Amino acid sequence: MTGRKFSPLQINLIYGILFLMIAWLYGIFDTMDRGPYSRHQWRQADCLSITQHYYQDNLPFLEPEIHWRGNGESGKTISEFPILYYSVAKIWQVTGKHYWIYRGISFLIMAIGLFYLKKLAQRILKDDFWSIFVPLLLFSSPILAYYSNSFMMNSNAFGLVLIGAYHYHRHRTEKSFKHLVYACTLFLFAGLLKITALLIFFGVGAIFLYEMFWKERSLKQRWKELLPYAGTLILILAWYSYAGAYNAKNMSMVFLQGLLPIWDLDWDDIYLNWKLLNSDLKPAYFNVPALTLLGIIFIGMLINFKKANRYLMALSVLITIGMIGYILLFFQVFNVHEYYLTNLLIFIPLISLLFLDFLKTHFETIFNSRSVKITASIALAFLIYSAAVKTVVKYDIGKKWAKNSFVLDKNEVTFWEWYHWDYANTLKELETIESVFKKAGVQLNDKVISMPDGSINISLYLMNRNGYSDYSLNRFPRSERIERAKKWGAKYLIISNNDLLEDENLQPYLTNKVGGTAHVSIYKL
Repeated sequence: MTGRKFSPLQINLIYGILFLMIAWLYGIFDTMDRGPYSRHQWRQADCLSITQHYYQDNLPFLEPEIHWRGNGESGKTISEFPILYYSVAKIWQVTGKHYWIYRGISFLIMAIGLFYLKKLAQRILKDDFWSIFVPLLLFSSPILAYYSNSFMMNSNAFGLVLIGAYHYHRHRTEKSFKHLVYACTLFLFAGLLKITALLIFFGVGAIFLYEMFWKERSLKQRWKELLPYAGTLILILAWYSYAGAYNAKNMSMVFLQGLLPIWDLDWDDIYLNWKLLNSDLKPAYFNVPALTLLGIIFIGMLINFKKANRYLMALSVLITIGMIGYILLFFQVFNVHEYYLTNLLIFIPLISLLFLDFLKTHFETIFNSRSVKITASIALAFLIYSAAVKTVVKYDIGKKWAKNSFVLDKNEVTFWEWYHWDYANTLKELETIESVFKKAGVQLNDKVISMPDGSINISLYLMNRNGYSDYSLNRFPRSERIERAKKWGAKYLIISNNDLLEDENLQPYLTNKVGGTAHVSIYKL
């Protein structure tokens, strides 16, 4: 790609082959038909719980619900705009329930997003090698590697943003109103899925307003362009207003719809979160040395801002400010929830394009250098290998090439060995418990209480039963939890850890066993 000229079709074919090879290395195709598992199984189960109820109960689009029933409540609650949950459920009603359909749709959205990033890079850089390099560099992010075929909406929103960015660039360069409409429509759906996906929308919108009101003073000529921006904001505000009202009327404690700012924490908690953000979440976001290099490059571009592409420079500054603001506003989640960083990955391609455009304009020899491209390819290969190791062990610690890699430290290996062993000896059997339930007389509409489970929906979703878990009840003794669940209609106690059978508080409730498996016991209350 540095010497001979390839046709656009050949470049796309080369990119597609490389992309699929990387996805295979990440184990994405091996996990396509797996249910909620591994890192953030909690949130995965929440998403699937909504989908399951659309699928089996044929619920109205705007009235989703989950398996967990709160304090004797209906289970009705809402988070993201449920277009994907609802669509998957409708497909399942035709094809039967298959996880690969859900994961496949999510992966397809991300794949298309990265492909459009390649198209965007080609339009800006006009170089085959770098247009392939930029999206693959982004795909080397460990959180993108892991969540690209997930049940969660973060990567879907990000994929839509990447497609929208391409169309917005075409709008600016071609003065095409239809591409502005395409872009804002994509930004709209991205924002409906995750409000944090709107960083780039607010960035380009701020520049648009500056150009129209302060620089060009061209409201009369460009008023029509305001409509897609305004329509996007109005529809997003309308959705979140509805979601807030729906949750206030039903169950409001399940999904975060407010802020968790840094200033609500004391100094000890701020320090702890900052430490975890740096030690655990930042490496999941992107390779730390590579991220540091991008940060240094960005500072260098700020120093030389007069020589940089003015639009990309302004957008980079605005989005960086937005990222800092976002981290401050949601700082309390940055102790374990690395998926909250997914939409902040826009920083990676943006700074890359800014820098590469700078090289192309002022240092064309370096930009076209074969040795530079070879070095960049080697570095990219290492980033992809590192992301592959960190992704594969989340599903299978038995793959020696990953388990024994220098990329992992002993603590990580020990944790994932324990996790896979523990899951196999507790929750795993709930995935196929339905036939056991039928034999035990547990009907689909029978409420249960599941122990031990500190999550909202993990065990309840896996067994596909509405009811209760330890979530929100763990401040009470286990006996009181069961009594409350009985009061709210629970008919069965499900225990998915044999160690719990020795709990003295539970003995009065373990007298009427009606079925079970090696690691799951079913008791009628």
